[in-house]
Amino acid sequence: MVELNILEFLDLGRAKSVYSDSEKLSDSEAVILSEVKEKDFGVDLVYFNTDEETNNSFPAVFLKKVNNFNDVEILKNITETQRRIWNYKKVLFLYTYSETEIRIYNCSEKPLIETKENFDYQKGLQGIEIKTYQYSDKEQLQELNKLFSRIAIDTGIIWTLEDAQFVRNKINLQKRVDKYLVESLVNTANQLENQGLEIDFIHKIILRSLFLLYLEDRGATDKNLYSTYKEGASSYFDILDDVEATYKLYERLEDDFNGNVFTIEDNETVKAEQLKIIKKCFTSGNDNTPQTKLFEDWRLFNFSIIQIELLSEIYENFLFKTDPELKKQTGTYYTPPALVEFILNEKLSTNNGENNYNVKILDPSCGSGIFLVESFKRLVKRYENQHKEKLNDFEKLKKLLTDNIFGIELHPQAIKVAAFSLYLALVDCLDPKNLWQKKKHRLPNLINNPHDTSLKAQGRNLFCRDTIAQNKEIESIEFNLVVGNPPFGTSDLLESVRNYCDTEGFAKEMVLPFLHKATEFAPYGEIALIFNTKVLTNTGGTYQKFRKWLFNDCYVEKIFNFSILRNAKKNFGGQLFGDATGPISIVFYKKEQPKYPSNKIAYYAPKTFIKSNVIEGLSIDFTDLKFLPREECQNPDTKIWKIAMWGGMNDWELIRRLTKNHISFKDYLIENQIEYGSGLHPKENDKNKIQVDGYHIDTRKIESYYTSKENTERVNGEFRRNNLQLFKHPLVVIKEGITNKHIVSSYFDFDVFYNKAVYGFSTNDANKLKSIAVLFNSNLSTYFFFLTSSSWGVERDRIVLTEYLNFPYSELDTNSLKQINFAELNFERTPSLLNQEQNQFNFLYWENTIKKLYDISDNDIIRISDTISLSIDLFHKQEKSVALYPVQQEQTKAYGKIISTELNDFLESQNLFASATIFESINRNSPLMMIKLSFTEKQEELIISKEFIDDELKEIDKSLWEKKSQNIYFRKKLNYSIGNDIYIIRPNQQRFWSQSMALEDASELILEMLNGVHDEV
Repeated sequence: MVELNILEFLDLGRAKSVYSDSEKLSDSEAVILSEVKEKDFGVDLVYFNTDEETNNSFPAVFLKKVNNFNDVEILKNITETQRRIWNYKKVLFLYTYSETEIRIYNCSEKPLIETKENFDYQKGLQGIEIKTYQYSDKEQLQELNKLFSRIAIDTGIIWTLEDAQFVRNKINLQKRVDKYLVESLVNTANQLENQGLEIDFIHKIILRSLFLLYLEDRGATDKNLYSTYKEGASSYFDILDDVEATYKLYERLEDDFNGNVFTIEDNETVKAEQLKIIKKCFTSGNDNTPQTKLFEDWRLFNFSIIQIELLSEIYENFLFKTDPELKKQTGTYYTPPALVEFILNEKLSTNNGENNYNVKILDPSCGSGIFLVESFKRLVKRYENQHKEKLNDFEKLKKLLTDNIFGIELHPQAIKVAAFSLYLALVDCLDPKNLWQKKKHRLPNLINNPHDTSLKAQGRNLFCRDTIAQNKEIESIEFNLVVGNPPFGTSDLLESVRNYCDTEGFAKEMVLPFLHKATEFAPYGEIALIFNTKVLTNTGGTYQKFRKWLFNDCYVEKIFNFSILRNAKKNFGGQLFGDATGPISIVFYKKEQPKYPSNKIAYYAPKTFIKSNVIEGLSIDFTDLKFLPREECQNPDTKIWKIAMWGGMNDWELIRRLTKNHISFKDYLIENQIEYGSGLHPKENDKNKIQVDGYHIDTRKIESYYTSKENTERVNGEFRRNNLQLFKHPLVVIKEGITNKHIVSSYFDFDVFYNKAVYGFSTNDANKLKSIAVLFNSNLSTYFFFLTSSSWGVERDRIVLTEYLNFPYSELDTNSLKQINFAELNFERTPSLLNQEQNQFNFLYWENTIKKLYDISDNDIIRISDTISLSIDLFHKQEKSVALYPVQQEQTKAYGKIISTELNDFLESQNLFASATIFESINRNSPLMMIKLSFTEKQEELIISKEFIDDELKEIDKSLWEKKSQNIYFRKKLNYSIGNDIYIIRPNQQRFWSQSMALEDASELILEMLNGVHDEV
């Protein structure tokens, strides 16, 4: 037998024991370990990942020691442990180890369904096993250490390492407890609908079942209760076998708990076979397969482990899936719990002993109540902070809820889920064993909906109403905080929304009245609402009028632009953020101006996800935060929101200079009598039409600079009336859509028709058109539009005509253009054997010509180049972008040379020189990269150090992460000085070590020198 201390080998010695009371624990570790022990997960140790900044810890790996892997009882115990961890959802891996081997189990995989007494656990466990490692096999031990050691866990190497592909293949987040339960609920609802039950009635039964199972699994019900309704019954599932017993239990539920969601209507009828479908849903899960006979009443879901906030999230997803028109009709989308937590951490924190619990909170579009549930839980915590004791008094909890938690929702079923979720949150604070059988607790009537005849009493907290219509009973309440995720969209608008927008002169966008009316709900309070990012970037006049109100009549504190969520990969962080299809932002604002207003607005625009064994979610890096001048933000036509999303203030200055020093493309076209407009549109009626007969170019076949006639085909048909001059040669077209991360403009020397997503420009002066083609295919054009257009880089990859017309335009030298015969040119950017005989288009010549024409500096060229090669690539390729690749040594050399040159230019008259040292021994997989700047009286060339600093960088990396909410992290940068040396430490990604970043860092260091600051940033 090979003797090996597996915990020491994997460097997991700091894992915390579930059963020891002597270990020093953080508050969060103590809470989790207590929970793991109470829920009897059957594990021995928990390895925590700790946020060094906040000292918050969360479980990363569960560890379980066994004597062997042959004993049936041991294998059965492992099976049960994996099932419980699956219900917990928070941890992906279970390490189970003996003295000779370790087996890694996948806790995202659906647990085994135990179907018979002689169930083969050895074979069954293979389906949820990642891999087995024998201590006697050196190669296996090497892989084990590489993929599953402490360092591997902390750095998340399995998500990037090619050798770990087999691990990634086995992890399917769609099989986690929340996703599987939603699928089970949806299939159940579909089957019951097919049997003739109404969807509202199905929701009633499911909500009752969830509540009863929640009570049962937390010990509030037992055989004593169930046997009074059916002899021998010991669980809710036993009751479901009998329709009469089931309804007697439902009547008891309604009578004892009251509330708005447990009421029984006179016309309710359900059959035994339908109750069997409900039973299957919550035992083995309803995946549209036949019911499996289970062993010893085994069941898949454990509601003593599934958190109540996850239960609310599951039901909201289920609601949307069973009513797909709900999103379309209301513009409502599921709000990720991470965003809810993030917003409330900003405006309803419980840290530092915050104890003001008398806070009236309104969600004006509460949906199934995710904001309200979390707000209530925080008020409970604040109450406990003030009174220094646990709040478990039912009447006090009820008063806290009814005095402070309010919501408005148009959809009647969604508001019932909101009430249900709040009931769960209230009940969760109580002692389960005293909850029902020993004392009746009359839940408050929360819902107010005069149209719902099933309600036996009207509440005054959750209003089933149109928020934008006048609601005197709600508007008479003065709220301290308005939070939520109002509906988005421009179609199928309610009449109230249309009228409101018309009255205020706003664009007919559903979210705008919610943002505006929030100041009426909380005239002296605070507001934090999610909205569509396009509200910031849309150039339309009615959007500008809204921005004028928001940034001039209100006080905006900060904005988070989370547009990245729209493009999140399902299995790369995006799983945590629902199915957002529109680009979202969060605005924190208030109606009243503060006594000491800031002249800046904090603007965060994160661009990347992170994924490791234990961390998965959105990363907000130090470059993602900009402090924007409030005065500029108050300009309703400003482009600063888009520029700052992907660039910085130097980009803002460059674009402002370009716009100021050159006429607009529109003015140029008018001055030179150049016709312009969009291509062919489908005809609208028989009167407003033209007959088209000629060559037509498919939008996809338009090529940069010049398009051959070979790419066209004949067209003959009727289209909407258009300016036929736009299709006469010579002409230039510009595509609305982006192709291969670039704008495409093409010159035509023949007549051609094109579609409406192409813009045409026509005149007899071919050289002017060639100038347009060259300029709009240039790097300058790509840079300008990526940073200023309302949609590209935010939502859809397109630029509309009005945006093209705003381009700062200067005509290129016509004498040079006169020499170009586009038809004979080959526009391949790199020469090859195939194109050596053709004339090459001199891209470099024209890029330099444009540089001189627009008076662009060398540093500006660096910024333009990095925007194209890094930022645009990051937007289009996301986690596969070169911007996220590890830094190459040549890059750190270039960075070092630029930053030292910039500093030396500043220090020129001070007899002091900066020289850079780069560390060539830093491992490619290191999370951080570092250079050193030394200030001496003698100038030195770039210094290459062979010092090994990988371990130190790994430790530093842990302190740079700050957890802002579940799955949303801030990553700080670090400069620190020792004597005459400054160490610059950044993530090991190419975007943080670009030449443009060197310019930014040099400017910042110079500013610090001017201010006399030389300590940690």
